[in-house]
Amino acid sequence: MSSHSMRVAWLSCALAVPVCLQGQAQRKEAPVSASQESQNPLVSDFKSFSAKVSGGIAGDHDRKIYRSGNLMRLDFEDSYRVTDLSTLKMWGVTGDSCVEFERPDAGSFPFSAYHDFKVERVATKEKEEETVEGHVCRIENITFTPRDDRPVVVRMKLWEAEDLDGFPVKIEVDVNDKKIISTYTGVSLTAPDPKLFQHPAKCTGGMPMPSQKSKETGGGAAPKKDSITLPKNPQP
Repeated sequence: MSSHSMRVAWLSCALAVPVCLQGQAQRKEAPVSASQESQNPLVSDFKSFSAKVSGGIAGDHDRKIYRSGNLMRLDFEDSYRVTDLSTLKMWGVTGDSCVEFERPDAGSFPFSAYHDFKVERVATKEKEEETVEGHVCRIENITFTPRDDRPVVVRMKLWEAEDLDGFPVKIEVDVNDKKIISTYTGVSLTAPDPKLFQHPAKCTGGMPMPSQKSKETGGGAAPKKDSITLPKNPQP
């Protein structure tokens, strides 16, 4: 792997999963059916798709993204990265070279986050809709709380496109009084080619992630450790 590609990977591959701190006002809305309360739709639904992602933690712009089951791939100019959403490992591949990291790629957020949190799904006012990038969307709010005693609350808002079987073309996550917004365009729900998620059998270990902002990738700086909570590895 070239020194340039290695530097880009180190600067933007890892994902420090941020969550909201305690003390934010909670809106009183009617919960959806009990059968949905424990389901994180980003984990249980939309396991096969391709799209272009913009925004998010990495500050991407029309980055090509694919998902097949627990594997998620993001394309770069001369490389690609595959994240396993069940183990939170990531492989960065350039040509025949491969580097393995113990954290998911930033572009996989929020699909790689909050897997072990309790989930409460609440709908907005009945029949409330918004149009995003030409898609009529139903709006849903999700509250994530840890299963242990950590005083943490995460709030997420999904714009679910009616013409894409509810795929969230826009996702907003409240993080320490700051909103992280990801948008998805050119969405296809057709299963991607499995070959897209392959990587060399042998990969070298990745170096620790710097926290500074990467001008080369547009990736944002990692949040300070004392202001975040990292979720445990998700259950398959």
